This record gives sequence, structure tokens and C-alpha cells, in this order.
Amino acid sequence: MQRLLLIASVALLAACSKAPPPAPAPLRVFVTPVKLDSAANERVLFGSLRPRVESELAFRTGGRVVARTVELGERVRAGQALARIDAADYQLAEKAALDQQQAAEVDAVQAASDAARFKRLLADGSVGAADAERQQARADAAQARLQQARQQAALARNHAGYATLTAPFDGIVTAVRVEPGQMVSDSQPVVAVARTGELELVADVPESLAGGLKTWQPSLRLAEGEPVPLKLRELAPSANPQARTFRARFALAAKPTTELRLGQTAELLLRRPGSQPAAELPLSALLAAGPGQPPAVWLVDAASGALTRKPVEVVSQTTDTVRLAGLAEGVQVVSLGAQKLDAGMKVQAVPRPLAGAL
Repeated sequence: MQRLLLIASVALLAACSKAPPPAPAPLRVFVTPVKLDSAANERVLFGSLRPRVESELAFRTGGRVVARTVELGERVRAGQALARIDAADYQLAEKAALDQQQAAEVDAVQAASDAARFKRLLADGSVGAADAERQQARADAAQARLQQARQQAALARNHAGYATLTAPFDGIVTAVRVEPGQMVSDSQPVVAVARTGELELVADVPESLAGGLKTWQPSLRLAEGEPVPLKLRELAPSANPQARTFRARFALAAKPTTELRLGQTAELLLRRPGSQPAAELPLSALLAAGPGQPPAVWLVDAASGALTRKPVEVVSQTTDTVRLAGLAEGVQVVSLGAQKLDAGMKVQAVPRPLAGAL
């Protein structure tokens, strides 16, 4: 009897317990099959148009700024006054130097006249040779003092002229760093002037491209007009410590069909013939490379739904697509939402529709 009651209790408990919840459905992800080809490689970087020559101008002497005659963005001509400092003290020094020069000229003329007279007296024996030699030495010393006074006057004149800062060439003002009433020292930057008509493209190049940058064909791509061929003029020898990029400067190899403006943002298009099989995929398929990790994508096993992280090599990249090497033909790559997945998830592969259907 007890055995029957025990069996009935177990049956009753089994009837009252809830059924186990169904397994969650795998996450559906868009995938794109890999199709390898050897098309031309392209990379697009962003840069800006900067002047090839841009000078930071400064006074060659210090003082208080009394006037600034230009504004930011103003065009200037060679020799045009840009700013002035108080020149009163330098003008007084110039006048004092000119007075000393005049006094030295009087002394030199008198000493030369005395030396000539002693020379005549020496001829008839009225003075001794020693006296004539001493007078000639005084005349030579007076002439040396006159030369020194002239140089001091020229130096004072130059200092007075340094009170006006002028443009060394035709250009445009790109920076203004002082205001009237401000005290400045010599060599302190006051105004920056860029030479117009000599623009070049400045861009920061990633480390992966910097080593072989000369093998790429650069061109300038604007919103309007045809691409303008470029020529690599300068590549920084060391990388930026924060961004780990190399500053590159490209000269225009042809005249553009549209007007270029200083500071304008432009695209740097890098092209070179394809040298290895690669696949073009949406940019959203690429996983960001972490510290010490190469770029990668997620591969999907169609049968099990398992994810595999696959390291790849970025051959080229645009704003929408990326060309990757290191993938096998036909494998399924997660091409949307890849950043939200991890290796422990199970997914269901769904062929990605055309971009216009998303």
C-alpha cells in the first residue's frame, strides 16, 4: 500500500512540474560570400589643402605693439606693413648714434689735417720724425673711431627699422597672434603668412601604408571635377605618438579643373594594380583591430551556426567597402552587425540583400 502511495505521489509531482523552456532560436545575421579577384587596390584617406610655404613672422626686436594693420584671411603684398611696435627709444638711439658719427667725422678731419701739416713740417726739419709719426697715429685712430661710429649708426638705424614688420612675399594671412598694446619679445611669432598659388595636400597615413607609400599612385579627389594627379613630396620620418600615423605632403602634378581653397578638405585616393587575390566586402564586415591584434572578420559555419574569428589583411579601403586578403573562396562572412558578436554565440546565416533593399 505504501509503495502504491509513493508511486502516485511521484506521478502527481511529475504532472505538476513545468516543461523545460525551449532552446532560444539562433540569432539571424546577414552574411556575404567571398569572391576573390585581382582588381586594382584602392585606399581613400582624408586630408586638407595647405600652403607649401607658410612663414611665422616675428619682430627682430622687442617692444609694445602700437598697431596691427592686417586681419586674418587678408591678402598682403611683399613689403606691406603688417604690424608696428613703439619705436621711440630706437629712434632716440639712432639720433644719438648719428651725433656720435658727426663728432667722429670732425675729429677725423682735424686729425688728418694735423697729420698732413706735420708731414710738411717734417720735410723742412721744423718737427721731428717722432712727432710726425705720433700725429699720423692719432689720425689713423680718429679714422678708426669714425668707422666704428658709422657702423653704430647703421646698427641703430636698422633697429629703428625693425619696429615695422613687413610681408616677405605676396600671400594670405593665416594666423594673427598679437593685439595692439601687447608686449612682444624678439622672435615671438606675430603673424603667419602663407604663399598663395602653391597649395599641396597634407594627409596622415597609417603605419600599414607608410612603408610602401611610393608604390601607390596618389590623386586628389574633390566633390566636383576630375581627380588631380599628385606626387609624394615629403613623408615624415617618425610617426605621431598618439595616432601612430605619418604626415605626408603631396604636390599637385597637374592643374585642377576647379578652384582650390586654402584649408579645403579633400580625399586622397591611392591606387595600385592588384598583386594578390582579395575579396571586396562591405566595410561593416571588418572588425576593429585591438591592441596587438590584426584586423579580422567573423566566418559562419552554415551547418552548425558557429562563429570563427579570421584574421585578414586590409588591401584597400574606401568609405563603404574594404578589400581583404587571406580569405578562402566561398566562405560566408558576417557583413552587418559584426561588432556585436562573440565567438560563443550561435547564429543563423542569412544572405545579405542588395544595399538598396536594406
